[in-house]
Amino acid sequence: MTLYGLHGITHGAAKVLTVMSPAGRTRALAYVQGGADLIVHAHSGQLTRYQERRNGALAQFIAMNRIAVLSKPEWDAKKAELGAAIWR
Repeated sequence: MTLYGLHGITHGAAKVLTVMSPAGRTRALAYVQGGADLIVHAHSGQLTRYQERRNGALAQFIAMNRIAVLSKPEWDAKKAELGAAIWR
């Protein structure tokens, strides 16, 4: 499955990764392997976010799930290209 990620931070300075896929948010959430060192934020109408609990957990998560991390301009372009498919 193709997965794209965008790094961010919370108000408390925790690292987060937002994930999108051409297969849609529901299938991506079911496919992605998380772990105890991540908090999953999967709310209706939003792309899934993974929040790091332990330093280095996001890097391991990205490698394990082969997520292509994009810059903000790349993310915006890919999101526009994929359109409504990411929200399924």
